[in-house]
Amino acid sequence: MTGQQAGMDKQVKVMLVAVRGLAAGYLWTTVVISIVIGLLIGLLVGWVIWPANVIGARPARLSNDYQQVFLQFAADSYASGGVKSLDELAVKLGDGWTKQEVITQLGKMIDSKQPGADRDRLAALRSALTAYPREVGPNGAPAPSGGQTPQPPASGISPVVVIGVLVIIGASVALVWIIQRRSRAAAAAVTSGMAVSSQAASGDTTEQVTQQIAVAAPPVSRAQGAPHPVQKTAWAGESTPPLAQYVTSYALGDDRYDVSFSIETSTSDFLGECGVGISELIGTGSPDKVTALEVWLFDKNDIRTLTKVFMSENAYNDQALRARLAPKGEAVLVKKGEITALTTQTLKVNARIVDLQYGSSSLPANSFFQQITIELAAWSTGS
Repeated sequence: MTGQQAGMDKQVKVMLVAVRGLAAGYLWTTVVISIVIGLLIGLLVGWVIWPANVIGARPARLSNDYQQVFLQFAADSYASGGVKSLDELAVKLGDGWTKQEVITQLGKMIDSKQPGADRDRLAALRSALTAYPREVGPNGAPAPSGGQTPQPPASGISPVVVIGVLVIIGASVALVWIIQRRSRAAAAAVTSGMAVSSQAASGDTTEQVTQQIAVAAPPVSRAQGAPHPVQKTAWAGESTPPLAQYVTSYALGDDRYDVSFSIETSTSDFLGECGVGISELIGTGSPDKVTALEVWLFDKNDIRTLTKVFMSENAYNDQALRARLAPKGEAVLVKKGEITALTTQTLKVNARIVDLQYGSSSLPANSFFQQITIELAAWSTGS
């Protein structure tokens, strides 16, 4: 691999990590940046690269000034013999307006006494059209006498624009719902913490305060769940040590749990990325009760990101929930000591459950994680 390619791989890696971190930790910032970038791209494409260019417009679709210019030319051409008959002139006028509309427009031009207007020729054309027994037909073809020419399509909002607006509104509503949900959860945690402090100050027993803290379960530090590199060890079925080996832990209260690490060669060439994040919740209230996690693998040489859904015992046995989460990835029942492999075109990651503790509440047994520790090891399977 050349130095230039290595530099590009580094840039891709940095970009991926930055985007994931920004989207996970700074939702509003991500939304604002996305809107600004979208507007800039839209303006660049719509006004510079592919600006709108209207061609082939019928006279009836022109502005009033250009219609008058066209009709003056038509009157001059008719008076000088440039057109042999009114039938030929009707074809030149084209569709989009009726004979009466043309006559009315000619009358306005005659009455306006505009400089340069030949009122005699305009009056001659108006008289000829008044006696002319036909209308201007569709696409410039003469229509039978008394026929009504189809009017130009009424200007309206394009269905594509309507759909686009609806999509934007739907996405905005979804973002507001997510933000409000997180805000309520944070407010509930703060309120619970204040209540515990108040009870402690008023003389409640240590046991009572401890119970309240257990119920509130304020969010833990994200640093506790961050992936930590560990010593590379031998794995059953693997002939070589892994390129990278990390351990990450989720604990109840880490409602923003979403971690990742890069996969590189010994020469720091970027190969891909692997991570773990929250996939599904159960129940209500704060903190979130996580019933399933997503373990994913991104291979820069593959066209997809492979994901497997690590489910609690209750979630795994819930067929309706498994069917709903099926589009996210293959369902895996978490068991302490079990190893699950994720294999893409040139990478392989083994995920081993090191520790597993279920939480207890009024929810079904073994339905959400109190704590789960996952060890991830990555290998390169080809070039």
